[in-house]
Amino acid sequence: IESDGAAIAAAKQKFVSGDPAVVAVVKVLRARAEKMLADGPFTIVEKKHRLPGVDVHDYVSLAPYYWPNPDTKDRLPYVRHDGHRNPEIQEYDAKPMSELADHVYTLALASYFTGDRRFSDRATVLLGIWFFDPATRMNPNLNHAQLIKGIDDGRGTGIIESLRLLNVVDAVGLLQGSPSWSAENQKKIEGWFADFLNWMLTSENGKDEAAAANNHGTWYDAQAVSYMLFLGKDSAARDVVEAAMKKRIA
Repeated sequence: IESDGAAIAAAKQKFVSGDPAVVAVVKVLRARAEKMLADGPFTIVEKKHRLPGVDVHDYVSLAPYYWPNPDTKDRLPYVRHDGHRNPEIQEYDAKPMSELADHVYTLALASYFTGDRRFSDRATVLLGIWFFDPATRMNPNLNHAQLIKGIDDGRGTGIIESLRLLNVVDAVGLLQGSPSWSAENQKKIEGWFADFLNWMLTSENGKDEAAAANNHGTWYDAQAVSYMLFLGKDSAARDVVEAAMKKRIA
């Protein structure tokens, strides 16, 4: 996550120059990307479980450490078993979003190093389906992330799941300059992240996560700063980082 641009550019020069160590790594990367070409597409609209009254384009996930209640007939409300992940979480939207982020980053990185347009073309298609296509796009919110059955329909803690989107930001950076990625695509993806960042900063779930004193708060800041820098909001990003020195690190 959050790859250093200068380091990747230097690594690419070593690859072009035939550096054996880098060539070996890119060989593995290419093989992984080749296998990914046929995967997907990934979307949240083909849900196995829909929430009544909730837009199918809204992201929905379960709190990972909550399990069916053994003491009630309807198994509700779910009860917490800290550290034990309920396999039901694989049936909701966390899995496809993770797969989407992993695929577009790997494909974009492979394209950047090898120049093989098949990889950048596929990454662009996957991004378009998840973020742009009106029939399949994800709404820019996590209102229903990490819900607890029988208790609520989503919590601020669920925002930690969108840290996977940091790989999407990096993938977009790697795609810039590729013939697969257009100025219109860039405008659309920036618009989506602008809306998502606004939701993080203004929603009740976002405010709850911003106030978290543990790793959740730290990952909230990491995401906010990344999205701000992606959108050219350098001053706002600097404010978050400076506040974190006392709010988080101290």
